[in-house]
Amino acid sequence: MTELQELKAHFERDGFVVLPGFLPADLCTRLRLETDHAMAPAALAPDEGPVFDFEPVPDGAARVLQRIRKPHNVSPFFNQLARSAILLDLVEALIGPQIRLHHSKINIKAPGVGSPLEWHQDWAFIPHSNAGLVIMSIFIDDCPEIKGPMLMLPGSHKQGLRDHHHDGLFYGAIDPDLLAIDQAKTAVGPPGTVTLHHPFTVHGSGHNRSDALRRILFYEYAAADAWPLFYGVDWPEYEARLLRGQSCNTPRFEPLPVKMPHPTPAAGTGKIYAQQRQFAKKYFTA
Repeated sequence: MTELQELKAHFERDGFVVLPGFLPADLCTRLRLETDHAMAPAALAPDEGPVFDFEPVPDGAARVLQRIRKPHNVSPFFNQLARSAILLDLVEALIGPQIRLHHSKINIKAPGVGSPLEWHQDWAFIPHSNAGLVIMSIFIDDCPEIKGPMLMLPGSHKQGLRDHHHDGLFYGAIDPDLLAIDQAKTAVGPPGTVTLHHPFTVHGSGHNRSDALRRILFYEYAAADAWPLFYGVDWPEYEARLLRGQSCNTPRFEPLPVKMPHPTPAAGTGKIYAQQRQFAKKYFTA
């Protein structure tokens, strides 16, 4: 209990927590094997499909996998891991005992290719009726600084919503000149490292400059009474993502800043990488 109280205090102070090597070795091994298995069908997948996203590469070049969407729907392992007590106990300490899985993904930074993610807040993409959300990342591979780890700005979750629109369009990125980037903290660690960050925490990540993969599994968790403000809800599917606590169809509202992630650049609809590629004022350069 004391450790979870300290976790919450750290989270509320900085807007994020890094737990190096949190998962046991046997679970890390299983995680790598299951990720390898989930990646394998990408070789035969279409360029635009429901599961895989690919890096932008020159015509004729070999495709490079960038993301697996909703791995909790792809593999029973990722579904079960999202529901495991070892993870949900951490989440409950931060947002309470009524927990729903909002989303999941595996971001893959290939050696020398892996795209960066410009500075942003997750809230800009996923506004809810209240801020009872926490975003968890789990390192599938080791992640030293050369692999383009997440960088997070301590205390930025207390500074409201930054503007992710420019010239009237939603690019999903913050003007880096408006940020105290020199204060950023780097989330590095071995496989099994877990990080948790607040939906208002400003964060980003650079290129993978190593010769090895950098894969990170993300689970986005929400309190059951935190309802998405613009996503449609398929009730049976929505209920299936309730992991702890009771069903809730009565949203709890907090007075929070909200700006819908629309309109977007024509070619960037729905995908953060595609939106940010068109943003002129990038921080992370090749």
